[in-house]
Amino acid sequence: MEAVKHKDNIDTRNSGKKKRAIKRNITGYMFILPLLIGVLVFNFIPFLMNLFYSLTDLNAFGKWDFIGTENFTRLFKDPLFYKAISNTFLYVITTVPPMVIISVCIANLLNKNIKGKGIYRTIYFLPVVTMASASTLVFQWMFNSRFGLVNQFLKAIGMEGQMWFTDPNLARVVIIAFIIWGGLGYKIMIFLGGLQSIPESYYEAASIDGATSFKQFIHITIPLLTPSIFFIVIWSLIGSFQLFDVVFMLIKPGSPAYESTITMTRYFYDLGFTLGDKGYASAVALILFLIIMSITIVQFKLQKRWVHYSDE
Repeated sequence: MEAVKHKDNIDTRNSGKKKRAIKRNITGYMFILPLLIGVLVFNFIPFLMNLFYSLTDLNAFGKWDFIGTENFTRLFKDPLFYKAISNTFLYVITTVPPMVIISVCIANLLNKNIKGKGIYRTIYFLPVVTMASASTLVFQWMFNSRFGLVNQFLKAIGMEGQMWFTDPNLARVVIIAFIIWGGLGYKIMIFLGGLQSIPESYYEAASIDGATSFKQFIHITIPLLTPSIFFIVIWSLIGSFQLFDVVFMLIKPGSPAYESTITMTRYFYDLGFTLGDKGYASAVALILFLIIMSITIVQFKLQKRWVHYSDE
């Protein structure tokens, strides 16, 4: 009789635990439900629509005809598409490595006990909280060919002013400089968080063994910071491939530097919203998605070789 009562008590407790677990799960799902709805409505459904439109001849008025893979056939014969791809990869190659290296070095300096480091952190983080359009306007004024601050400085030291936004090569330089400058703040904050999670005992042991500050940075800081570096590299690559606002605001469609600075997102915008060729623009967007996805997958596959987690 007592055994039966004991079993009933166990069943009652187990039932209570299951109910509480279900209640916790429902509560958790309710918290993430708005985010899931947002991802579904603003990301997943538009992606499926873009996939369908890339197979159609969709015009500016919403009329479409199914044409299969004709947009992609046309795309791979379009020289401006290849120009957009090459420019996009150029921006990725010339901005992501410098941003990572510079932000790691600055974060390491700001992690030291230096005077006014709070002020320095604020200064470096300002571009992050400043609207991209406002920052771009500042660069437009600084590099203006007639009265820009940069040309005034060049003339003051006896050099000739430059046509920054019409010269194809110089326009790239200005865009690359803006990307690096605007992208440092957030990355520095991420690396600061990673640096502060490294136990101080590692550095103390290395100092006792006679390791210099440089060797400590190479053999302790960098390996233990690789998870943060991996995150920043992935995030920066995706952001660089989606570069649009800076190019759009600095370089106008009729500029001589238009083709030398055009990116895939700018090409997508001009096709879909300026020329009204939305089906063709959808094909460009799909190719960009496949490029980003492929590179991201490769990065995740390769991370096992160079990313070191502290619990491993």
